Amino acid sequence: MNTTFRILWFEDEPTWYNMERLRVEGILKIHYLIPSINRKNGDDFSIDELIGNDYDLILMDYKLADEVTGDTIVAALRENSILTDILFYSSEEENMLSAIRAKMPPIDGVYLTKRDYTIFTEKVEKIISKIVKRSEDIINLRGFVLDNTSDFEIRIKDILNNCWQKFDDTQKLSLTEVLLNLLENKKARITNQINEVKSASDIFEYANNDEHLLSISDRLDIFQAVLPILITVYQLPSTACVSDFKQYYIDKVNIYRNRLGHITFREKTIRIKGKKVEINQELHRLLRKNIAEVDSSICNIEEYLTTHLERSGR
Repeated sequence: MNTTFRILWFEDEPTWYNMERLRVEGILKIHYLIPSINRKNGDDFSIDELIGNDYDLILMDYKLADEVTGDTIVAALRENSILTDILFYSSEEENMLSAIRAKMPPIDGVYLTKRDYTIFTEKVEKIISKIVKRSEDIINLRGFVLDNTSDFEIRIKDILNNCWQKFDDTQKLSLTEVLLNLLENKKARITNQINEVKSASDIFEYANNDEHLLSISDRLDIFQAVLPILITVYQLPSTACVSDFKQYYIDKVNIYRNRLGHITFREKTIRIKGKKVEINQELHRLLRKNIAEVDSSICNIEEYLTTHLERSGR
């Protein structure tokens, strides 16, 4: 599990599914998780789709279309060592229990409930909370923060490359000036690298695509120079991205990435802006929320560059 919670849902009644899907999505929203729900009728079941245990939860109506019953599907899952948590539900509770007792020995991770709006929702909420809590340890936290921030850094670099290709000479000059100022500040320790950059045929592309020359902080400085150009010249809506994106990015994700990258799995706190922050469920939720918000801002710019600037031929 990262910021997405994947559910495989076997249900053949659209009305029930649509109502409960909204409730399940609301439960996941509390945890700042993005729902990814794959609905099946039962007759389109293929065991090959589940090999690899990619789902976080399986919701299973006992009685499905074409006389397919959920216990048959669950038996197939367990026979193939697919151990994802499963919630069985049915309005025919006794038939469901009898079928499970007849075909399956007691198996961990199989839960039962009635096909009732209130009871079903409460059961799903408890199971999701259990699954999420099980994943909330320092190793997983560090992993999903580092994975997402690495992805953000690559995308920011690509946005800068995309803008460079579309900007006119005056705009490129302003970015080159920002870049050269950054490089001059590094002169004491990277004199040789700077000389290599200056001798390149295209200074900006050489520096921006070098794996070691620019840090994320450097690219964020250039990104800050890109934003006003996109807004004033290319009509990027000011609501697409916060104006001080560099500080926003640092506060939302980068400061946590740096701290989490330098602690052991035994530590229970990290220090953020001089204060101790507990590594607990609240922090997990905060970082899922922050990552989703930063991702949304970057997506806004990526989409605008693709749908507006490319369409206009710039």
